[in-house]
Amino acid sequence: MEGVLFAVSSFSNPLTVTSVDYNNYLNITFGAALASSISALYPISMFNSTVAPAMYAIAAVITDAEYACPARRALKTSLTSQLGTYAYLWNHMPSCPWESSIPSGLLSVLGATHTSELAFVFGATSNLPRPNGTCVLSTSEQMLSTEIVTAWQSMSKNGYPTLTNGSKWLDWSQGGQGVRFDGNLTFSIINMTQCDFWDTIQTVTTTAATTNNTTLMTTNLIIIATTSTTGAATSYVSSTVGFVLATFIVLLHM
Repeated sequence: MEGVLFAVSSFSNPLTVTSVDYNNYLNITFGAALASSISALYPISMFNSTVAPAMYAIAAVITDAEYACPARRALKTSLTSQLGTYAYLWNHMPSCPWESSIPSGLLSVLGATHTSELAFVFGATSNLPRPNGTCVLSTSEQMLSTEIVTAWQSMSKNGYPTLTNGSKWLDWSQGGQGVRFDGNLTFSIINMTQCDFWDTIQTVTTTAATTNNTTLMTTNLIIIATTSTTGAATSYVSSTVGFVLATFIVLLHM
């Protein structure tokens, strides 16, 4: 999950995060009015199979509120354009640390988290963590890196991503499918039904007048609940539009 990296870095000992910490996080970040609804959607018990259920609950909330669901809204917005839109799901836990600040023993806790795909995207398959590390990605991981590099290069050259065998990625408009990057590359429907909840609390409607003040234009500004200032909203919309115009959207890390 994208949010694991942030949840881990927020606590001196992330493996001992408690339900009290979780509730405090929800109340401080989203306010008491929303905390109970969020905890009902992401109960700590959902993560009882992990080494730190409360910490992973926080990570799941961060992942969906700040990454997955804004990305889904951008994907939906792209359907109104004439541009191709492609999605992928990064679901691979690297066997090597990708940053010197990440100890090898923490890899299994972090999983497929924020920035964990960077070594693959840039073809950095050895000497990890760069520049002088001694870890080398496995043969299958090097093949995974080749696939993602190929997709990025094709986007730059052709305007659409391809697999190494030349197959064009399916457009997200074709049933909400994307490429799942893990042990096996597969096209599958990316299920994000939990985003229906976040869409109800993270989208606000504002009205702006045109320069001649005769026509009103309504625009949906997508914001994070904790940064609901006009400046933050405007900045976020700009970055979302950038993703759409680039015709390529990164979804999330599971």
